[in-house]
Amino acid sequence: METPGLSYGLFHAIADPIYSWGVVRQVKFPGVNIDIGHIRNLTWAKDTDQNKWIGYSRMRGQYMSALEHAVPERFFNDLAQCNMVEVAKPTVGLPDCPQGISAVKAIGLATAQGQKIYTITRDVYQNNPGIVNTALIAHSVETKTKVQQALGAGLEVTIHQTPIIEGGWKGAGFISIDPQSGAGGYTIEGGSNGGVLEPLLKSLGIALAITASLLPLLLLAALIGLWLIAIIAAMAWFAVFCSINSSSIDDPYKGDLANIAWGIAGFAIGSIFGGPVIGLLIAVISSGVQNHACFWQK
Repeated sequence: METPGLSYGLFHAIADPIYSWGVVRQVKFPGVNIDIGHIRNLTWAKDTDQNKWIGYSRMRGQYMSALEHAVPERFFNDLAQCNMVEVAKPTVGLPDCPQGISAVKAIGLATAQGQKIYTITRDVYQNNPGIVNTALIAHSVETKTKVQQALGAGLEVTIHQTPIIEGGWKGAGFISIDPQSGAGGYTIEGGSNGGVLEPLLKSLGIALAITASLLPLLLLAALIGLWLIAIIAAMAWFAVFCSINSSSIDDPYKGDLANIAWGIAGFAIGSIFGGPVIGLLIAVISSGVQNHACFWQK
């Protein structure tokens, strides 16, 4: 018996930013990620056999994990341009389609490569507490840390011996199961409870990458434009108050107008280069030291 519960997840594009001097100059989109964080079901065996219930929970978890790589493969791959791996009669001349990665798929690929597959139960971990740092030494620190945490919580972990590489993706897939219920997490490298498909979205990726690569140039052009506007504004204020200084306006008003002019110009220029705080500081200094619009005139 089974009653679905509240379940949710995410399906999104993977963004891979490339930095130069701390500024993003390009963004690549190598694929998509499906991250089903929570799948909840109320299940029980009709004959109240707990072992059947645990077995069903394990089987259902593996099936849902397989969907996390199969759905992106069938949703995004164009069978007119590539051959799916499991197709019995592939079209001659077409390349293989990109494969999705999920926890069960990663373990399956590792098995096909001849890797050892470890199922680390609570008893195995108690008898060999250093197994993560010996048998799984080839994996990333992130993966080993998550496996260690799962084992410390009393979960049963299934993982392949070394990372796999598939379609530009490199990492591990592992399963963490509660032996008392059969429920657990099906995790791939990066922490997702789901799957990934790479490479993907080439046209969209190229368009977004071009836009992202031009963004710093557009920002630089905008910065230069603001800087030139500030310079022109300062020169205009300067020229106007030079003529005022030699006019018949009373001296007290000349100084006030000059201070305002230099304050505005100093704030504009300072804000561009150092932000509003620096702009305010320069405005105070410039208006404070100027008693006349033209500093060479007395």
